[in-house]
Amino acid sequence: MADRNGILAIGNLLVDHAMQIAEYPTESMLTTISKVERHCGGCTNLVFDLATLDENLPLTLSGAIGKDADGELILTQTKAHNVNTDAVYWVDLPTSFTDVMINSKTGDRTFFHYIGAMKNYSPEHILPINCGAKIVHFAYLPLMPALLNDQLTALLQELNQQGFLISIDLVSVNDKTIFAQYIRPNLPCIDFVIINDVEAQILTERESEEVNPATLQQMAKDIIQFGVKNTVIIHCPKWAVAYNRQNEIIVVPSIEVDKKDIVSTLGAGDAFCAGCLYGLHQNMSLKDTLKLGHILAYFNLFSVSATDGAMSFKQARKSMTRMYHDF
Repeated sequence: MADRNGILAIGNLLVDHAMQIAEYPTESMLTTISKVERHCGGCTNLVFDLATLDENLPLTLSGAIGKDADGELILTQTKAHNVNTDAVYWVDLPTSFTDVMINSKTGDRTFFHYIGAMKNYSPEHILPINCGAKIVHFAYLPLMPALLNDQLTALLQELNQQGFLISIDLVSVNDKTIFAQYIRPNLPCIDFVIINDVEAQILTERESEEVNPATLQQMAKDIIQFGVKNTVIIHCPKWAVAYNRQNEIIVVPSIEVDKKDIVSTLGAGDAFCAGCLYGLHQNMSLKDTLKLGHILAYFNLFSVSATDGAMSFKQARKSMTRMYHDF
C-alpha cells in the first residue's frame, strides 16, 4: 500500500446543461431561462476539483463517452487538467447529460438525467485498468446500471485483492431498492463512504427522523456496523460527521452563507467529497478532512459552474485557518 499513490475515479462522465430560471414552474406552465452554460459534470467535477487542489496528485478517470461534441468536451477538459484518460471508453451511444434547472432566487437545483453512454459501462471496462492509485473511488454508483448486479461484489473483491482502497459516494435516487440490494450488502468491501444525509437516511432506513448532529452520528455508526472497513462521512447543509473503525467521531459545522448570496449549489456535494477524499488519501485528521470538505463546498456556491470555485490546497488551508480559527 505504501507505494500506491493517487486516485482512480470511476463514474458517470456527463455534461451539465445548466440553465438559470426565474422560478421552478408547476407542470404544464412556463418559466424564463436567463442564463445557459455547458460544463463537464458527474465524476469530472470530482477529478477537476482534486486536480486543482493538488497538481501533483496522480489522477486517472474511467467511464464511457459518446462520439459527439459532449464527449469531446469531456475528453478535452479532462486532459487540460492533466488527468489520465487512458481508461475512458468511446461507445456508440450519446454522451450522458443532465439538464440542470437552477432557481435564481434560491440556488436550488432540479435535475433531468439521460444515462446514454454510461448505460453499458461494466466490470469488463474496469478490471483491465492498469493503475497504481491508492484509492479507487466510485462516484454516483446508483447511476451505473451495468454495475448494479451480482457481479458488483466480485468486482469490489478483485479491486481489494489488487491493493486498492475503495471509496464510494452515492446519489439520491427514487429507486430505494438499489440501496438495499446492491449498496448495503457490499459495504464490507468498502473502505470509505462519503454521502449526504438523504442518502444516509435511505441506506439506514431512518427517513422519518430529523437531521441533526445526533442523528448524523447514529447513522454513521449504523453504516460502520454494516461492515465499512475504515471511515464513514455524512454531510448536510449545516454539518458533517465522520466516524471510523477506531471509534473516532467528529462533527464539524459548515460555514454559514446567506441564501441570497448563493449563485448555485451545483457541484457543492462533489466539492465536499473531493476535499474529504483528498484528506483521507493524505491521512489527514478527521477534523481537518471535514473542514477541507466544507471549505471547498463553500467556495463552490458562488458560481454557476460545478468547478469554477475550485482552489489549491494552499488556498484552502489559509481559508480553513481563517474561517475555523476558533474550532
